[in-house]
Amino acid sequence: MLRFAVIGDSGTGDEHQYRIAEQMVAWHDRLPFDLVLMLGDNIYGAWWGGGNKKDFEAKFDRPYAELLRRGVTFRAALGNHDTRHRDGQELIEAYDRFHIAGPLGYYSFTAGEWFPAAGAAGLDDKKKAAPLIEFFVINTVRLEKDKQDPEQLAWLEKALAASRARWRIVYGHHPLYSTGKRHGGDERLRAKLEPLLASDAAAGAAGLGGDGERGPRVHVVLAGHDHLYQRFHPQHGVFYFVCGASGQLRRGNARPSGEVAAVEDRQHVFMLWTVTQDALGFAAINEQGEALDCGVIERGGKLRPEACPTALTNALD
Repeated sequence: MLRFAVIGDSGTGDEHQYRIAEQMVAWHDRLPFDLVLMLGDNIYGAWWGGGNKKDFEAKFDRPYAELLRRGVTFRAALGNHDTRHRDGQELIEAYDRFHIAGPLGYYSFTAGEWFPAAGAAGLDDKKKAAPLIEFFVINTVRLEKDKQDPEQLAWLEKALAASRARWRIVYGHHPLYSTGKRHGGDERLRAKLEPLLASDAAAGAAGLGGDGERGPRVHVVLAGHDHLYQRFHPQHGVFYFVCGASGQLRRGNARPSGEVAAVEDRQHVFMLWTVTQDALGFAAINEQGEALDCGVIERGGKLRPEACPTALTNALD
């Protein structure tokens, strides 16, 4: 089992970022985690700027100092504000902070391990470990709207096809699905990415994940950009979340939609996830430390809603 937290649009340097960081520490006391996913706009700047190392201390080092002291690793995707200065190179160069492993802002990494049955995913030895989860970090700044980045798409297709992980999560900044009034889902980005993610993916063994089980290539997609929290009903077998209110917040930003299973557009939010061989548990948590939306995604794509207890022990353990 492993746990990770998720923050998006966090790098404001204001009181709300610091309060969310304090709640992350409080939850770390109860349910320790070793990893934080950053969904972009990690370092805002003056006016429309961002991504300048002069802001790293106030907008990363200080708010997350206690988590960093405890050995928690942050792994960032780039957002549009992060790339205002030198195309995000100052975040990429600050590897010890943001752990962006690709020179163009897209990369993958694994965490945990599990032991597939003999023969699964071409394995002959049932004692041979495979990754419990693989994360695929995309640079949507290079793909949004009409932008083209065939090299990144080819990398993603190849990396997904090669993955042997039990669970696969894609995260980046711009959402494929969102009902935010300011931005909303990027349909042109969706057209580029969704065929690679969903259960009818054309590449590789149609609908076969790296663990040899039939299902979507990707189980969860996380994004920010719209300053709210949303969870969507599965789209082509994939669960989509927007978590873009860990520093910024645009109150009343969500349009109603039957595709949305849960929404919070009046409170700052981060997420806490727990991963086991058989399930992904999640919770959205506000800056008062209250869990707002909890559930468990089971193998086979079924979501089991959970009441949100104050300690999340039942929901996430």
